[in-house]
Amino acid sequence: MASSSPTIRTCQGLGITSSSFLAGALYSISLLGIPAILVGNSNASLIASQWHSIFSVGQKVGPTLAILGTVNYLYVARGKYGSQYDPRVWKSFVGAAVATMGIIPFTFIFLKPTNDVLLSQTAKTTLSEIEVRALVEKWASLNLVRSGLLVIGTALGLYGAL
Repeated sequence: MASSSPTIRTCQGLGITSSSFLAGALYSISLLGIPAILVGNSNASLIASQWHSIFSVGQKVGPTLAILGTVNYLYVARGKYGSQYDPRVWKSFVGAAVATMGIIPFTFIFLKPTNDVLLSQTAKTTLSEIEVRALVEKWASLNLVRSGLLVIGTALGLYGAL
């Protein structure tokens, strides 16, 4: 197998790094951040407000990292397509791009309804503590699934790079 150009290697690294970093961040939110705001907290307004703080940070960083990873994976796939490389290599980078970018439609299809209800509770809580807690737990579960897409993207990127 021929060696890759420095640009291709850099883009491989950027794609893998951005998708793995975002996967880790999303896992951390669901497995560490959300449980921390729920432990011993019986105030629906405070739970919604703390969830909103986490959501706001993720909303700013997540799409940028997903797009960065996707663009780099696609660049690498294009560079490997039709060359002396095994076709599985460029296809793995296309798969990595699809899985990484897949978090955006996943968010709109599966998380947005829960997001909308939780966001409406940050200004004025009309739901009980049990209802808000259940929504935040549902959001955390869906967020774990979403981060799984990034793990798949990272794994495919690593497969192609190795």
